[in-house]
Amino acid sequence: MSLVEKKQFGITKNGEKVYSYILKNDFIEVEILNFGGTIRRIMTLDKNGKMENIVLGFDSVSEYEKHIGIHFGAIVGRNAGRIKDGELVIKGTKYQLEKNNGGNNLHGYPDFFAEKVWNGETFEDGEDVGLILTRVSPHLEANFPGEVEFTVKYTLRENKLIVEYDGKASEDTYINLTNHSYFNLSGDLKRNIDNQKIMLCCDKYIKVDEKTLPVEITDVKESIMDLRNGKRFKDIFESDDEQIKIVGNGIDHPFIFNEVGDSVKARLEDEESGRTLEVKTDQPVGVIYTGNYVHEAEVLSNGVKAQDHLGVCIETQDYPDVLKFLPEKGKIYNKINSYKQKTIFIFGK
Repeated sequence: MSLVEKKQFGITKNGEKVYSYILKNDFIEVEILNFGGTIRRIMTLDKNGKMENIVLGFDSVSEYEKHIGIHFGAIVGRNAGRIKDGELVIKGTKYQLEKNNGGNNLHGYPDFFAEKVWNGETFEDGEDVGLILTRVSPHLEANFPGEVEFTVKYTLRENKLIVEYDGKASEDTYINLTNHSYFNLSGDLKRNIDNQKIMLCCDKYIKVDEKTLPVEITDVKESIMDLRNGKRFKDIFESDDEQIKIVGNGIDHPFIFNEVGDSVKARLEDEESGRTLEVKTDQPVGVIYTGNYVHEAEVLSNGVKAQDHLGVCIETQDYPDVLKFLPEKGKIYNKINSYKQKTIFIFGK
């Protein structure tokens, strides 16, 4: 049996109403806010049949607003990741973005999509239930060119959460969206992710510099970043590899997915709870971020104290800072070429 519920969650500092949408079936329950398209909760069963939450979040709108830069569960846009020096050049025209991270623009600052109140509409289609969020990003919002009509669709189908993005631009512009959920398969955040395991279908990753900007595509072979057969996060955190140290003793790196059709690109496992998460996507890259600064969030839902490595993000997206770093792979969106992205999260036990 599938169902969808809507209720008021709170009010923003600007007086906007925030609604909570609960999508539920026999397998999982997902709560999404129209504030930032934020996935606030994902309830899944462990191997003993206990239903618990597996993502990080807050209990109030004010807490999300206070810690907006952490992007718990939110839509990230108009750009995911960092743009070097905040300089966006599109067909010879330079757009200077504001700088908020080591002299670079991170996640579309200052107009974070994470703090925008989106229009929400629920739907039911057979056993599928879902939510469609829409908003218009005006021309030069955060100084990105072009008005863009954005749609983000969340569909709950059996044990899958399907997230689809669409952006229709009025003129040439750059778009790179993702979802920034922090996963922890232990259930209700009772343990950090140390003993959970990550596997990636990736032969290559991108090294970063001390500002977490992309610098070099590198083979994962014989490195701590070789996650093809899986590694415990604890083994990664204890590594003395310089790439682990410079991002805050963890991972905050883009991994390039092997092009193998509709296969699973990433997998998380927690042996103790029995839970698994598999990710499929049409995007070329997944930025893996192991919550290296989560302590800054202070207190999470249900009074859980925030601590580093309490969750891991699998941010499916385009290549980072692609127009500078890999211009030959850069994509420009306009009236003819809409932005599209699809990622599927598959929950198991």
